[in-house]
Amino acid sequence: MVTMNTKLGAAVAGLYLLFNFTLITAQNTSEKDVLYFAENSSMEGQNKEGSYPGDPSKSGSKKLMIPRVTKPWSEALRWIGDGKTLYSDFTVIKDKKGRWHAMGCFGIEPDGVGNGWAVSDGYSMFHAVGSSLEEPMKLQPKIYPQIKTAKQAIMWAPGAIWNKDSTTAYMYYFHHYGWEWEGEIAKSQILPEEGCARLLISNAPDLSTWRPYDGTELKEQNMAFREIDDRDFCVFWDDRVGKYLIYYCSSASSGSKVRTSDDLIHWSEPKTILTEPAGDPHGYSESPFVLYRNGYYYLWVSGIDYSHTSLYISEDPFNFGDAIANKIEDTPGHAPEIIANKGIDYMACSMVSTYPGKYPSDHDLEGIFIQTLRWEKADKEMAKRVTR
Repeated sequence: MVTMNTKLGAAVAGLYLLFNFTLITAQNTSEKDVLYFAENSSMEGQNKEGSYPGDPSKSGSKKLMIPRVTKPWSEALRWIGDGKTLYSDFTVIKDKKGRWHAMGCFGIEPDGVGNGWAVSDGYSMFHAVGSSLEEPMKLQPKIYPQIKTAKQAIMWAPGAIWNKDSTTAYMYYFHHYGWEWEGEIAKSQILPEEGCARLLISNAPDLSTWRPYDGTELKEQNMAFREIDDRDFCVFWDDRVGKYLIYYCSSASSGSKVRTSDDLIHWSEPKTILTEPAGDPHGYSESPFVLYRNGYYYLWVSGIDYSHTSLYISEDPFNFGDAIANKIEDTPGHAPEIIANKGIDYMACSMVSTYPGKYPSDHDLEGIFIQTLRWEKADKEMAKRVTR
């Protein structure tokens, strides 16, 4: 999501008082629980068919389970970063050689930890590669837009996926032109009507190279679709719907959105999936990530407080209900990506704050952190808030 200046953020700090949330404290996962989960899950990567303890194919019932982190984020592995460089919204994908790739936004400032983002940092995206979810990744050459535009474009908040036959990887990113600044305050966006979701592709088995989509089907270069501030993409194939789903947020209207596609090229019109309170400034809509598991769709969204992300659960991928009435719980983290490997689920987060944020983008953990998730049985009150 767009990193805002601290002065601008201070103006909306009072909005935190409106949030009625309880952070879930981490608890230890028993060895038995981890083993049970590992034996009952076949999912690897993102949003492929999998299960957790309570899989109906094994128990004959459909149990609602809640995913939670296993430790405080300050104790998690710093997967990407040196503790001084800012890393923001990112995506994760696995190549054909079994290595993990993370791509996304970054920033480098000379004065130490937490100094934010320079405009020139947005002219490319970072690219990191690693063979394990439990070891730090290594940075690779940056990824650039590689297209001609009237002004220098900024790349932001991507989402990546292999097509169904795994011949081509698609990566969508927010292509925009930044802001007019007055001192340290962002006053207005430059050419907001020109921002859009653009598409890079890779046919390399190791995902070492990316290029703009160059087919003839799109109206404008490699533009997948255009909506004001369309960003923070999460994309996957859904066997139940029989289409690709791409979740994202935008400034065209409040609430996270979804579009559908048969081919990753032509996308439907957007549908809002979560109703926000009137006048809410991205309190519940940014950095959406959706995971399908055991008959339920799990939606995580982040707001202006980077110390937590909100969880919603639905049986319908197009409707997660009301942001207040249907919230399952808040859990520590920000801008999460859920990754499964060898029967274990992981959550990776960026720009995490270990305290309630005083303003948008306020955080104290620089880098991208990763840790395992555990699944626990939901209580009856949570089940009542699931959207059916």
